[in-house]
Amino acid sequence: MKKLFVAVSTFIFMLLITFNITNAAGFSNAKGSTQKATIVKNVQQLNDAIKNKQHHIIVDGTINGGNVPKTYTFADKSWDNLTIEGLKGSKPALVNIQLKVDGELLPANQSINNVVIKNINFYGNISDLQKLNNDQINVGGVGVNYLGVSLRRVNNALIKNNDFHDIPDDLFSISLSSDKVTVDHNHFWFSNKWLNMNPDPKWNWVGDWHDLASERLPLLVGANKNDSYMATNKLHVTLSNNWFGPNLKGRPLLRGYVHAYNNYFDNSTNPTGQNAQGYSQNQYNAMQIGSGSNVLSEHNYFYKTNNSQNVGLDSKNDAYKFVTRHNTFRNTTGTSAKSNVKSIKIPYKYHLITSHNLVNTIKKTAGVK
Repeated sequence: MKKLFVAVSTFIFMLLITFNITNAAGFSNAKGSTQKATIVKNVQQLNDAIKNKQHHIIVDGTINGGNVPKTYTFADKSWDNLTIEGLKGSKPALVNIQLKVDGELLPANQSINNVVIKNINFYGNISDLQKLNNDQINVGGVGVNYLGVSLRRVNNALIKNNDFHDIPDDLFSISLSSDKVTVDHNHFWFSNKWLNMNPDPKWNWVGDWHDLASERLPLLVGANKNDSYMATNKLHVTLSNNWFGPNLKGRPLLRGYVHAYNNYFDNSTNPTGQNAQGYSQNQYNAMQIGSGSNVLSEHNYFYKTNNSQNVGLDSKNDAYKFVTRHNTFRNTTGTSAKSNVKSIKIPYKYHLITSHNLVNTIKKTAGVK
């Protein structure tokens, strides 16, 4: 009987691996690919896997995209049902690499569906980024929006247990009427090396010059007020059990229908003074409620954050709805916005972590495993 139990347990475990079953409470129920997995250990193998339309890619160890950051774009319906994940225990990482799942050129009623990205460390090599000038960025095809992961018109996606740090522009974005996205147990942060980089080059972000060290932004939901929940009825996003910080300058900026719960907003380093270009190191906000949004913020823990929940709209009179309840604020500065409506409905069940357990729990469970 014991042997039978072991055999059945092993069979069930193998089924879970084969079908890539992943559970997280949120707007997404994405399961990703059911295709046989392809393991990649270097950039050439990753190139080949994507060229050959492999839909379940496992990253084994560190893969470096090269001196100029490399973007892999998944831009048509053939990329429905996609899983890219790191091999547990192999310290999986994609360095100078952006994964861009981009359905913006599809017909208006279509999107790329059922995407899972999990257990990968995304980061940029600072010395490589410092050597780039603005012409190299454009010629290299990186553009001004090199992120770890970019979701553009993607429906039903799960982003889980990743680490995003030291990447220019936002670390991660959800935009262009993407919908039903769960962002769960990730770590978004910047290193002290990034904070204090010298030289600190200036890049041109769509006609607006910024220094690299000041771009310490984790997450964007909705590109502008025309790409918001109220404008599109899309951008239903769950932010749960994530660790935001340390060394973040501001954001996440939320223009969607966003449920943010059990997140740790960590400004424990509390950067001050000026960087090598003479710009302020101070945090300007921790969470930004943007134009056209519906945001429910609950059971989040804000530590040493500045303007912890800040209403920042594209235009002064833009509409938004915001509810804040049962959040913890410890040693915070500035102000934090109050609710402007009584309730925002959430259509799924979820578990809330009590404040005295939240920080240690999130530190232990967020990020790569």
